Amino acid sequence: MDIKYIIEIFPQIAAYIPVTLLMAIIAMALALILGGFLTYLSRISYLKWLIGLYLLIFRGFPTIVILFVIYFGLPQLLGLGHHWSATVIATICLALKQEAYTVEVYRSALDAVPRGQLEAGLAIGLKTSQVYRRIIIPQAIRTMIPTLGNNFTALLKETSLAFSIGVTEMFCQGKLIASTNFRYFEVYFAVGILYVLIIYVYSLIQEFIEEKVNFY
Repeated sequence: MDIKYIIEIFPQIAAYIPVTLLMAIIAMALALILGGFLTYLSRISYLKWLIGLYLLIFRGFPTIVILFVIYFGLPQLLGLGHHWSATVIATICLALKQEAYTVEVYRSALDAVPRGQLEAGLAIGLKTSQVYRRIIIPQAIRTMIPTLGNNFTALLKETSLAFSIGVTEMFCQGKLIASTNFRYFEVYFAVGILYVLIIYVYSLIQEFIEEKVNFY
């Protein structure tokens, strides 16, 4: 293993960290918003089965299959061209995949709050929406933050699959470098180290957020 060469190619691969982070952050933000919307809809009886089918599909399909179906399959099915960039499509696909897991995180966190707190809030004259906003959701947030953090870590690593539809991010850049000199071990080791460093920094941020939330 050539340590000097690994250090040499670090900047070339690290230059694409913003692409990886941007895809992951936007995808997670969309998943959090859409996941909350679907969690609300899933409590409506006649929509529950439809939401369940949606979650089953996006939890069951591998991420790379979702990328191929939406990027290559849908335009062919609908007779359309590629009007959006591969980066945008990859971000949307990652968001849809992550959303399916986020719904379950929201649902389990809300169910973990004792039912009696809703009944007590209603008994003192609060509306259901007020009980959720002031009592139930603040408690549920403490429960869901660690799981959502782990999901975001997994999402960061899944951005490496975006290379399969032509997105140049960290893994793709490493692949391009390796294809020119065939030094696969050093190149992919450098890519792995960069992912580890990013996830380590994020884990510190998550610990800080958890401490702040638990303090209040």
